[in-house]
Amino acid sequence: MKQAFTAVIFVFCSGSLLFAQDVTKIVQLDSVMITAVKGGFSVEDFIYLVKQDTSFYKAFKNLRYYPYTFESNLVVFNRRSDKEKASLYRKASQRVVAGKRWIEITEEKTAGNIYNKDKKFTYYTAELFDYTFYPRDTVVASNIITGRPGSALQDASKNQKYKDRLEVLMFNPGSEVDGIPLISSRMAIFDKDMLGYYDYKIYSEKYRDTIPCYVFECKPKTDLGYFRKDDVVIKDLVSFFERKTFSIVYRKYLLSYNSVLFDFDVKIEVRLQELGGVLVPEYITYTGYWDVPFKKPEVISFKMHFYDYKITP
Repeated sequence: MKQAFTAVIFVFCSGSLLFAQDVTKIVQLDSVMITAVKGGFSVEDFIYLVKQDTSFYKAFKNLRYYPYTFESNLVVFNRRSDKEKASLYRKASQRVVAGKRWIEITEEKTAGNIYNKDKKFTYYTAELFDYTFYPRDTVVASNIITGRPGSALQDASKNQKYKDRLEVLMFNPGSEVDGIPLISSRMAIFDKDMLGYYDYKIYSEKYRDTIPCYVFECKPKTDLGYFRKDDVVIKDLVSFFERKTFSIVYRKYLLSYNSVLFDFDVKIEVRLQELGGVLVPEYITYTGYWDVPFKKPEVISFKMHFYDYKITP
């Protein structure tokens, strides 16, 4: 592994290398990884890979390129109980013809007040979900990465800016999220100032009991004082890297924060699969509570299943 990264590592700035060295000093290894290090596994290079990984982002970019079928089920809950207030089930397909793509919704079932009388979404999370996964326009089919996740244009719409921030949370969790007061820098778990708040672990585990993986996990230290706990936004981050390709096949993260301006508690899990040498999403699950300025508090969960991909060279 050390040799595989050598050519790449040399092109990066010394500041990034110092970052990797800082984390390496405190990372915890299980017995399997200790043995791997003795055999040439580089913890420093692996930590740098975790921070710079683009395979996860690329897998989601593939949703904008290949034909596939998918189903989603979004449920709105009562804030004070587990009772369902509204729901939206959809089955849809992405069509791709002559370099253009569009979404066809083939089935939809609703319950409760998911829509208002003008057929617009009652809940902002549902609106953002629809905006992200069910675009109405026919657009260019492309999976080319042209910038970092969350690189919105200055004149982007409100929804696009929120979508950009969501991309950072999903594809680069642990990176600073611009434009969110108070918590922006607290998201940066790899920042030198945040190293004292977290325990970092690397261990060996099989994904779905069959795929050997290196697992990176980051959790807040258990001995943080009462006030220091308020500085921690990411409560858990787990990424499974397939050993042969170092591509992410599974990621889970928990985010939670409570203040006068913001109160949220979110859990996201993503499962990927490789088809014909191409990494694509298979399942996404999301459960979240949001209470932000100028919006009503929302408790919403959704599940998505992507299948029947048409992967072509």
